[in-house]
This record gives sequence, structure tokens and C-alpha cells, in this order.
Amino acid sequence: MTAPLANVERRGPVLTSRRAAEYCGLAYKTFRNLLSLGVGPKGFKQGRLNAFYPVDLDAWLATRLTDPDEKPAPAELLAG
Repeated sequence: MTAPLANVERRGPVLTSRRAAEYCGLAYKTFRNLLSLGVGPKGFKQGRLNAFYPVDLDAWLATRLTDPDEKPAPAELLAG
């Protein structure tokens, strides 16, 4: 018996890691490295392959955006 989808908004094409990297505008190796570090987008397993929905990729990309005019907090300056 299969479990129902936890979120019904995940519809449409399912992308492989390589296609997801292209969708995000990243090199495939960079995308894989981000996944291995645990800072990549939400993914699912489809057999032995990773699978990604565009809606999850869009949400992840939105979290990576920064405002170039916004000055970083002092703690961020020390961390870099």
C-alpha cells in the first residue's frame, strides 16, 4: 500500500539531479556537493535516483537569494 502525498501541490514533472541542477543554474557537481552537505533542496528517492519537484527547487532558490544593497550584520562579517 502506498502512502498519500504529504503535500498535494507537488505536481508536474519530477526532475533528476542533473535536470534539477540545470533548472537551478548550477553545475551538476556543485549541486551534488550541496546535497551531500545537507544544504540542498528537498528531494525524494525514486528507486535509486534522487527526484526533485520544481516547486521545491523554487523554494530552495528563494532561500539562497540575497539583497546586494543590504548590509550584513556584524556577526556575519566576523563569520566570513
